[in-house]
Amino acid sequence: MSEFVELLVGTFANKRQAQSHPTRYAHIRVSHRLIGENRIYGEQAYNYLLNRPYRQFVIDVVEKNEEYYLRNYEIANPLQFAQCTNLEEITDDMLTYREGCDIIMRKTGSQRYFGGTSTCNCAVKWNGIDTYVQNEVTLTKDEYHVLDKGLHKQNHNKVWGSDWGPFKFVRQN
Repeated sequence: MSEFVELLVGTFANKRQAQSHPTRYAHIRVSHRLIGENRIYGEQAYNYLLNRPYRQFVIDVVEKNEEYYLRNYEIANPLQFAQCTNLEEITDDMLTYREGCDIIMRKTGSQRYFGGTSTCNCAVKWNGIDTYVQNEVTLTKDEYHVLDKGLHKQNHNKVWGSDWGPFKFVRQN
């Protein structure tokens, strides 16, 4: 398994950040579990509601020209996998590729990777507004920082996302 995949697999939480700035950051747990050679199941949940994740996904990590492409898939009926259970039951026919939502990561130092979305085509409907996702991701041995924002499809103004910078998740295991 590549160093990148090894660093991505694990459980991360932003407890310290949430406690330091409770009006700016919710306490969130992110879990990534290896379910194939380069396939990862992931979920994000509020710490007080771990059994009801607000986002569940599968990614295939594809290495190409010293870059790592994270190909994102939606899961049909994802709650059956909440809290990283029944993962052996995930099959290809349950997955829908999210066109335009690949994240491209590059090595930027010793056990350090940086990247983000590569297009403006990762569509998300937010309160009836057509937006697209732009994100930046930093991954190290101990931390996983993510800044997601949704930009208006027409005027490119920010519609949703953090006003205070990235979520700073620390590796739990």
